[in-house]
Amino acid sequence: MNFFSDLRKLLRFYRFKINRLFSIITFSQDSYLLILGGITGVLCGIGAVIFHYSIELMKELFFDLPAGFFGRESLIGGDNWINMGILILIPAIGGLLVGLVAKHFEKSPPIEGIPSVIDSVASKGGIIKGRVAVIKTILNALSIGTGGAGGKEGPIVQIGASIGSAFGQYLSSSPDRLKILVGCGAAAGLSAAFNTPLGGALFATEIIMRTFNARTFSPIIIASVFGTVLSRSFIGAEPALRVPDYALTSNYEFFLYTALGILAGFASIYFIKSFFFIEGKFVRMKKMPVYLKPAIGGLFVGLIGLFLPGVYGFSYALIDRSLFNQAPFIMLVLLFFFKPIATGFTIGSGGNGGTFAPSLFTGAMLGGAFGQIVNYLFPEISAPAGAYALVGMAAVVAGVVHAPLTALIMVFEMTNNYTIILPLMLTIIISMVVSKSISKGSLYTIKFEKEGKVLDIFGRKIRILKNIKVSELIEKDIDVVYDYYNFNQIIDVFKKSKLNSILVKDNTGKLIGQIFFQDIRDVILEEETRDITSFIIARDFMTNIVASVSAQENCEEALSIMENYDLDGLPVLIAQSGELIGIISKDTILSRYQKEILIQPNEASLGVD
Repeated sequence: MNFFSDLRKLLRFYRFKINRLFSIITFSQDSYLLILGGITGVLCGIGAVIFHYSIELMKELFFDLPAGFFGRESLIGGDNWINMGILILIPAIGGLLVGLVAKHFEKSPPIEGIPSVIDSVASKGGIIKGRVAVIKTILNALSIGTGGAGGKEGPIVQIGASIGSAFGQYLSSSPDRLKILVGCGAAAGLSAAFNTPLGGALFATEIIMRTFNARTFSPIIIASVFGTVLSRSFIGAEPALRVPDYALTSNYEFFLYTALGILAGFASIYFIKSFFFIEGKFVRMKKMPVYLKPAIGGLFVGLIGLFLPGVYGFSYALIDRSLFNQAPFIMLVLLFFFKPIATGFTIGSGGNGGTFAPSLFTGAMLGGAFGQIVNYLFPEISAPAGAYALVGMAAVVAGVVHAPLTALIMVFEMTNNYTIILPLMLTIIISMVVSKSISKGSLYTIKFEKEGKVLDIFGRKIRILKNIKVSELIEKDIDVVYDYYNFNQIIDVFKKSKLNSILVKDNTGKLIGQIFFQDIRDVILEEETRDITSFIIARDFMTNIVASVSAQENCEEALSIMENYDLDGLPVLIAQSGELIGIISKDTILSRYQKEILIQPNEASLGVD
């Protein structure tokens, strides 16, 4: 007990020293963030290496050692009943261990890695408990290493994010800076695990942060680079997948890739529906102890893995075989249908793992099978089947997570193949359009909806915005001109206004239009109108009111209108009479939202307290 007390005192002392050092040395905020991003990248790179070897260790303990005991090279493929029984039981034992460890150390319901990180950024100011990294490493290594069908990308994102958050909290970082460090950790962890520095950075920006700007993106890039460099030093610099050089055989192939894109969109829906169907079945098992559910899920995975060992999450061997067109057609079809089911049994039962890599796997199986069909039907105009497996991977990922740029760059980096980029881009977009037209959200956003935590496209919690009424934030000090105001009077009002538009009234006080700053700017810059500004009045170039909101509406509705019309403020009207009573600005809404996020009670832990 004294040891831990002394350790905490030592950590506090060094935190004081580090903060003191940064206060003495003069850094700009951007430089400071880059330094923190680099340190976060190194820490997460170490975490990714530990996670990688933890999975390898579990695989050796549960698969390789028993095989050696029976004098076999591998348990997989054995045909005696003892061998088969062990194969069925290994994932179940792993699930039971996961359930027991989670019962004693994970104090809140398990949440799949990536959604939990999105929630921390959207709802909790980037705060994630530091012990998440340790416990999630143990739980996911157990789950994946014993044959669970989950992927390692979700866990490593959560592990990296928790390291970044813990580091930021150790330095007493502000909420904005803490969120950036969470993004740095997520990017560095994913980049280090898959050897995809640019893909990891885009993933963190597109899915976790949901915003693109230099202040956010630069430290994330730095963290991604440092994490990848450290990982390559221990795990190796080879691409995660090896693939032959493929090229577009004929322009007619674009028709085939279009068809593949449509199929990938439906495959994405199949993946999402299968996952949530199985998860729902386990959720409804109210009487079964929670810690036993992963064991039941593992048992089903063991039964599937007995006949289709490609569903195990610790190996990419079947993806490699599909890329080299070395997998039988029937094997590809069966794995396409059963991998999402096995993933649902692993994660939906309360086990651990991610869904990104399984969707990648599902896409490779679909593309490989599709490629073999078109090779048979159109041998003169189609590339080898492996090219379609490569494109199918990215297409299904894009349809499942609704992140086309991330899917494109990550698959490109994982395979190091640029020659097929055009069909890759086409197929990804088609798949996502098909998926979006059928599904009401991505796998991650649907999960939030089921938990009552619906987010908008910027990662903001809609429920909180809906609870804030427009009437609470009305600003009475309105920037208004009358329709007879001359140009100079309008300019004077704009100089004082904080918005990009001002309202126009007639001489009776009735609201009749608005003038945008761009209209004023165009009048000044264009020679034809510059000389007649003394004759122009407000009525000459005002437009009708583009949009307004009533005082009874909520701020989610107001914010949605502003973003649809690219406005930074809205006139607030009385619903019945249309009388102008004030304005509401985007900045005011977002400021109030941030305060609500900080003071709201914690709804659900991010996995570990």
